[in-house]
Amino acid sequence: MTRRDFLNGLLIGSGAALLKMPGPAELIAQTGQQAGNWAGYDGVGDYASSHGNTEDVVRAFQAIERGSFLTAIPEALEPNVSDIDPQYDLVVVGGGLSGLGAAYEFLKNAPRQATCLILENHAIFGGAARRNEVVVQGERLIGPQASNAFGVIDRPGIPGYDIYTELGIPTEFDYAELAPGLKPLEFDTTNFGYRLWFDSKSIGHYFTDRGKGASGRWVSGLWENTLSGTPYSESVRKDFLRWHTISERQYNGAGYDRWLDSMTYKDYLEKLLKLDPEITKYADPVLASVVGLGCDVISAYAARQVSMPGFPEFQGHRSLRNSHWHSFPGGNDGFSRYFIKALIPDAIEGRKNFTDIHNGRVRFPSLDRESNRVRLRLGSSVVRVEQKDSAVQGKNVTVTYLRDGKLYRLRARNVVMACGSRLSRKVVAGLPDSHADAYKQFHVSPVLVANVALTNWRFLYQLGFTACKWSGGFGFACNIRRPMLVGNYRPPLHPDKPALLTFYISFHQPGLPIGEQGESGRERLLGLSYAEFESQIVGQMKQLFSGAGFKAEKDVAGIILNRWTYAYVNPQPGFYFGREGKPAPRDIIRQPYGRIAFAHAELNGHQHWVAAVEEGRRAARQVLAAL
Repeated sequence: MTRRDFLNGLLIGSGAALLKMPGPAELIAQTGQQAGNWAGYDGVGDYASSHGNTEDVVRAFQAIERGSFLTAIPEALEPNVSDIDPQYDLVVVGGGLSGLGAAYEFLKNAPRQATCLILENHAIFGGAARRNEVVVQGERLIGPQASNAFGVIDRPGIPGYDIYTELGIPTEFDYAELAPGLKPLEFDTTNFGYRLWFDSKSIGHYFTDRGKGASGRWVSGLWENTLSGTPYSESVRKDFLRWHTISERQYNGAGYDRWLDSMTYKDYLEKLLKLDPEITKYADPVLASVVGLGCDVISAYAARQVSMPGFPEFQGHRSLRNSHWHSFPGGNDGFSRYFIKALIPDAIEGRKNFTDIHNGRVRFPSLDRESNRVRLRLGSSVVRVEQKDSAVQGKNVTVTYLRDGKLYRLRARNVVMACGSRLSRKVVAGLPDSHADAYKQFHVSPVLVANVALTNWRFLYQLGFTACKWSGGFGFACNIRRPMLVGNYRPPLHPDKPALLTFYISFHQPGLPIGEQGESGRERLLGLSYAEFESQIVGQMKQLFSGAGFKAEKDVAGIILNRWTYAYVNPQPGFYFGREGKPAPRDIIRQPYGRIAFAHAELNGHQHWVAAVEEGRRAARQVLAAL
């Protein structure tokens, strides 16, 4: 058996044993087509080969999860590991926004002769900040794979202002307008705000009436009309309105934040505020779409951190006309592309301006060029990071990674683990008990982001909606964004023209322990075929839109699935401030282990682009001090 055959057998088989389900290879074998049953439609462009966590990445990670590379298997493979690289001053594990932020900080402040290598396991950089591209009836459309929505940072002193300004990101943007003569509609500029934080008659809420075979009904302007037309009782409506108008703190003692972190959001709503459980049920998918799971397991502090109602910090339901949030066409891929342009200027075609950075093709050979101070190596899954003596200066950290079925090893003076917690705790050999115990408190859950390419959205126009919400079906919300216009990227905004309809689908299961919810969700995310997800998405659209003329066979041009296995950390009570006098787990992980520092957006609890970048920059400063 060759090394490649051994590795392929190891990586394919380990997933089934871990999750007790068919592995991706078995799912693919059911149809005999490489992409026909699990991956599905890829789209076009530089990101086509890497939407969500790809099959190869899932296979490798499942082997890592079993601890295969930290026990006997590395010794068995030792004769076959290739040492091909020089020593690097810094190796960054992960090419998402945390890793790019770490490399950027290093490039700015390290000695000019210092070198950095980023190892990224996917086929393109960006982590969750990547795009999907499709062409429908000659129209190029771009949507987010996951990370989406940002606010303009235009004042000194605000976290992230310096990086926003240094990168040269614009503060004003152009958006498409509805064609003249059409009835007015309001659009979210993101795939985010409409889920809870904005109100409009263009946001429809679908309620299924009780009774066998009963049809549903649409309600618009939910909050403006004080939930009129909904099936909720008068007392429940009052609780809903109280939920989003509370203007006073519920605790006046010292340590307000720590107090919030001592309970779940469900307990805060139902036991403290005495709100009806229907409010918790409504909030569950919203909260899960931001931090992965629902109110029953998530800290009340986390709920306040993401601006859920029930706290004086909640700013009410604003109008879509006055939205202060934005989304690049590919979501937060705009930030990852700006970082790449700063780190490796010729890796994206064109000049250093918004139009070229957004529209330029990626020059893949430039990413890992030997002359670069910062190199980025794609398709490289790190499986082992080891330092023999963390206290001795001059000792190297050994990094082993898997690429194209082969194992490679290199040496680094310092390492930043800018990947997720689930990977860091499995690949760092000799992790101290303090860090290992802290990582056990990092629970993570999956999400599925589906971009449905439409030939037209006349059915939505007939309803008068651009965004929709529902309960009791597959997912809970979807919308069409108001397109941002960038250079020659100028998609139409007309109900008879193509558009992308985007779904964010969480896998929360209230009532199960927090860890079980994440594992059960991953089992479903990875265990269902493309065809099964496609059927559920189209079935949900039929239920919602058939009455307005929706016909899947003519209206749906294609669906791209982005499966994110470990998308969100789920901050439970005690995640932020610790419990029973013990330090918070995130504060422990922020401490380096020898010459290895840890950086991922999970440490913030609420994962967003600024948090990801700042954690990466903090970790880079820690290793720079040692350098």
